Amino acid sequence: MLNFNNIQLRQTVVHQVGNKNKGQKCFTSRHPVDLGERLEETLKKYLLKPFRQVAETFHFSHSTDMSYHLMNGIAGKIFNANEEFHVQSIEILNHLYNQSNHPQIKSGDLFLVLFDDVLLEDELVQAIGIFKSERKDAFLQVSAGNERIIINQEEGISLRKIDKGCLIMNIFDDEGYRIFSFDNNNYDADYWKNQFLGIDYVQDKNYDTRSYIDMCKSFAEEVIREKSGKKEQLEFLSESINYFDFNEKINNGDFKETLFQEDENLKREFTDYKTKYEEDFNVVIPEEIPISRVVVQKQKRAIKNLIKLDTGIQVKLDFKDLESTRKFVEKGFDPDKGMHFYKVFYNEELN
Repeated sequence: MLNFNNIQLRQTVVHQVGNKNKGQKCFTSRHPVDLGERLEETLKKYLLKPFRQVAETFHFSHSTDMSYHLMNGIAGKIFNANEEFHVQSIEILNHLYNQSNHPQIKSGDLFLVLFDDVLLEDELVQAIGIFKSERKDAFLQVSAGNERIIINQEEGISLRKIDKGCLIMNIFDDEGYRIFSFDNNNYDADYWKNQFLGIDYVQDKNYDTRSYIDMCKSFAEEVIREKSGKKEQLEFLSESINYFDFNEKINNGDFKETLFQEDENLKREFTDYKTKYEEDFNVVIPEEIPISRVVVQKQKRAIKNLIKLDTGIQVKLDFKDLESTRKFVEKGFDPDKGMHFYKVFYNEELN
C-alpha cells in the first residue's frame, strides 16, 4: 500500500517533550535540523520501517465538526503553506505535551518530518511524519588518545525500534486526512491515537478483514473453548486462517458451511454471535469482504498455538498439519485421578 522508494525528506524538526503530569518541561528547537546525506538515509530507514507492518488506515475524526479538530487544522496549514512547517511543529509539540497528563507517559524526542513523493496506491503524495522516541539505550564510546584506549558509557536513541509514529497523507482533506499510525507501547494506547491524534478507522478491506478475524477470535474464546476446550479453540482458529489464506474474499455463508459443515447448531450460534458482536462493538461486518493479505499475515502471527496446563506442562500444536493434531492428540478425563488428560501418539522422538 505504501511505497517509499522515491520518498524525499524536505524538512526535519526535532523537539523534546516532557510529561506534564510530572511537571517536566519541553525543549523547543528554534531551527530545523540540517542533515547530511548519510544521516538522512539512516533517519528515513529508522522512522519509516514500522509502516511496512501497518495495514489499517485511519482518518481524523471529530464528534461534532472537523473545523474543531486541532490536528486536522494544523495538517491543513502545513500542506497549504510548507513554509509554516517549523511554526506548526511547535503547535504539534504543545498539543502533545497537553495530552501527556498520565504518570505512565514517558518523555522523549519528537521528530517532525515533511516528506515528498510518498507512493500511496498509484499516487505520489506529500506526508507529515510525527514520531516519538522514548527509550534510551546504553552504548560504549571507544576513543584512542595518549597511547591508550578510553571507553565511556553513554546513552542514546536505539535505531532498532521507534516507540510511536504516524504519517498524515495529503489526501481526502475534506473527510479528515488519511493517516497511518503505529504504537509499540501498550501502556498508553489511548493517549496517542485518541487524545493526541484524534483518529478513527477508515472502513476499507483492511478494517473489514481485521474485524471479521477479531470476531472469529472472540467466538473461538467465548463459544468454542467454553463448549469444547482449548484444543478445539485452536483448531477452529487454524481452520479460519486457512480459509482466509485460500480465498480471495470472505463470504459469511460459505465460511460457516466450510468450517461447521453439518453442525447446524454451531452455524446458528455463529450467526447469533456475529449480530451480538456488531452490537457490542458498534461495527458493521459485511456479509462479503475482499480479503486483505497484509492483515491476514499480521493476525496469523498473533495467534498462539500453545496449550498451557496447570501442571506446568505445555502442548504445542502444529497449525500446518491440522490433520495430525486431530488424529494423534486425544483429550479425555481420568476418573481415578479426577483429572483431564491429553494423549499424544507418535512413532519416534525427533531431535
